[in-house]
Amino acid sequence: MTGADTDRGPLDGVRVLDLSSALGAYCTRLLADLGAEVVKVEPPSGDPMRRRPPLRDGITGPEASLVFASYHANKRGITLHTGRSEAMDLLAELGRTADVVVLAPSRRAPLTGFDADSGLPRWARGDAVVCVITPFGLTGPWRDFRATPLISFALGGGMHRVGTVEGPPVAVPGQAQWDEAGIHGALAVLAALEARPRHGGQVIDLSVHEVAAGKDFLVERYDVEAMFGWGRAAGVGFPPTGTWQCLDGPFEVASHQLHHWDAFLTMLDHPEELSEPSLADPLVRRDLFDGLITIIERLMATRSREELFEKGQRAGLPCCPRYTPAEFLHDAQPRARGLFVTTAKEGLGTVTLPWGFMKSTPGMLTLRRPAPGLGEHNTDVFVRELGHGAGELRSWESQGLV
Repeated sequence: MTGADTDRGPLDGVRVLDLSSALGAYCTRLLADLGAEVVKVEPPSGDPMRRRPPLRDGITGPEASLVFASYHANKRGITLHTGRSEAMDLLAELGRTADVVVLAPSRRAPLTGFDADSGLPRWARGDAVVCVITPFGLTGPWRDFRATPLISFALGGGMHRVGTVEGPPVAVPGQAQWDEAGIHGALAVLAALEARPRHGGQVIDLSVHEVAAGKDFLVERYDVEAMFGWGRAAGVGFPPTGTWQCLDGPFEVASHQLHHWDAFLTMLDHPEELSEPSLADPLVRRDLFDGLITIIERLMATRSREELFEKGQRAGLPCCPRYTPAEFLHDAQPRARGLFVTTAKEGLGTVTLPWGFMKSTPGMLTLRRPAPGLGEHNTDVFVRELGHGAGELRSWESQGLV
């Protein structure tokens, strides 16, 4: 599945300047996977993501993070202290050839030459597509508020249903909300590139908070339930819909059509306890909610997930095991589909990435290179491409500029 540097994707020839930190890391990773030439710019001290665990066994320093290795595969990397005024000229040189600029400016990490009112960096080309990804957008009273992935998950409404009603709310691991915003950002960039010959450059002002708040039935639930009945354990539908504990872990059932009840009974070999014909009516099951829960829990607890999955799918019931990340990593289906691919780097060994998420003919995704080391492509970019001398580069390094 790994390709050579000569492999091309649909964005071959598109140059992307990535100054977006963790907020836009997945956005630019998708663009890079589609063949764009992405140059990641990070401070001389390194992107904070380089210090995020899990870390490679036996490796220390800026290439230890497996998180960084995943988010920044396929990109080249340079260092530049973009908050210093002295960086303005170099940013202008970099911006001169960039078709797309992805930014995530903040008050803690200001970007030289960026105008928050217009969303434009003064050094970008006039026809560039500029995608600005921030926690709350460039306008409004929250425009300067900071956020972590945990805050984005909570304020976006996702935390209201994670965890038990009696206990504290629980957050999902990683930065799921930021990555969802990154997907929206990549789609917006693709649309803007398509429209660019007709309309020129565009500014995309993308708020993580708005992406999170407008998904996962949150708007629909509010329309039906207003602010009531939003307990964290609230499910959608009546038994047998829900998550059930089997012999070897949790199992998910989505029974929303009338014929799904018969399929559910077939999956369980038509148990006597559920043979009453009136139970085929979901309104009856609603009225018998608690009693049915007790019966179904007992029946499901004696079966394995694999057995139920095979029987349920054969009967036409939407159902599947619920895996932990570790279980998913070893599942036969994504492995057979080539979801996980391996890339290698001299001196660091190999890294396995969840990368091959899409199949197409011809193939649109190419894995061309592993994530860059800190400042790995400074000479390529500043000297060979921009024409500066090696001595000038060493001088900037000694000043802490690059």
